Amino acid sequence: MDDSFSVRVKLETATNAVKKPVQRQTALCGLFLSQSSIKSSAKTVKIPERLSELVLHLFEAENIKSSYSNGKIVLGDIYTSNLWDRCEELLSHFANGDLSVEDARRFLRGAFWGCGYCSDPSKSYRIEFVVKEPENATLISAALDVLGIKHVRAERKDSYALYFKNGDDVSDFLSYIGSPSAMMEFENVRAGKDVNSKVIRAVNCDEGNTKRQAEAAAQRNEMITKVMNSGLVNKLSPELREAAKAHMENPGASLAELGAMMDPPIGKSGMRHRLDKIAEFANSL
Repeated sequence: MDDSFSVRVKLETATNAVKKPVQRQTALCGLFLSQSSIKSSAKTVKIPERLSELVLHLFEAENIKSSYSNGKIVLGDIYTSNLWDRCEELLSHFANGDLSVEDARRFLRGAFWGCGYCSDPSKSYRIEFVVKEPENATLISAALDVLGIKHVRAERKDSYALYFKNGDDVSDFLSYIGSPSAMMEFENVRAGKDVNSKVIRAVNCDEGNTKRQAEAAAQRNEMITKVMNSGLVNKLSPELREAAKAHMENPGASLAELGAMMDPPIGKSGMRHRLDKIAEFANSL
C-alpha cells in the first residue's frame, strides 16, 4: 500500500533534514518533549512503523538504547545523555521566550514525527498535532508562534489538539520542517485547485449573465407587446417604433446586435436608452 501524504512528509524529513548533530538532537528533543511528561519516568514515544527504523538509528547515534514495539519506541536512560542536555537547553529557551527560528523548525520536525498529521492536499489543507498533556501542547504552540503560524488550540476529551488550515501556513510549515518535495506537491495541487475554482467561477458568471440577459429580454418583450397591443404605438417616435419592431422580430438578439440593425446603426447604450423609453411609455399606459 502506498504511503499517505503525511507519512511521506515524515520520511522525507527524517531522511534528509537531520544531517548535522544539532539537527538530529533538536528533532529528537521535539519527538520526546512533545509526547513525554517531564515528571514521568516513562520513556516511550509513538512513531509510525514506516518511520521507526530511521528514528531508531537517530537515537543510536546519540548512544541511547531503543527498541520498537506496538507502534512505540521504548527508550533507554535518556536523562543521563547528551540528548537530555539539549532538551534542557531547549526548555530553557522556551521558558525565557528566546527560542530561535532554527530551533523551532527542528523541534517541530521531531514533534511532527510522533504526534503530527498532514491531510492529503487533494482533499483538504490541514496540519494537526494531538498530544496528551497540556505542557506538550504549550511547547508546540510556542514553537508555531516563533514561526508566525497562526493555529487553533482545542481541548478534547482526553487530549489536546493544535491545528491550522490556511494553505499558505501549511505550505510554509512543510518548507520549515525540511520537506521540499511535499511542499512542491502541495503547491501543485493547490495551483490546480485554484485554476479549477477560477474556471468554475467564470462559468457560473457566464451562466448568470446569460440568465440575466434572457430575463431582461423577456421583460422588454413583454413591455413592447403591451405597447403594440395598446393601439397607441403611433405615439412613439419613429426611432422608438424602429427599436420596438427590431426587438419583436429578434427576441434573442443582444443590445449590441439590435443597435446594429438600426438605421443608422447605434451603440449598445443608445439601444438600451431607446428600449428604456419604450418601457417608460408602457408603464404609463
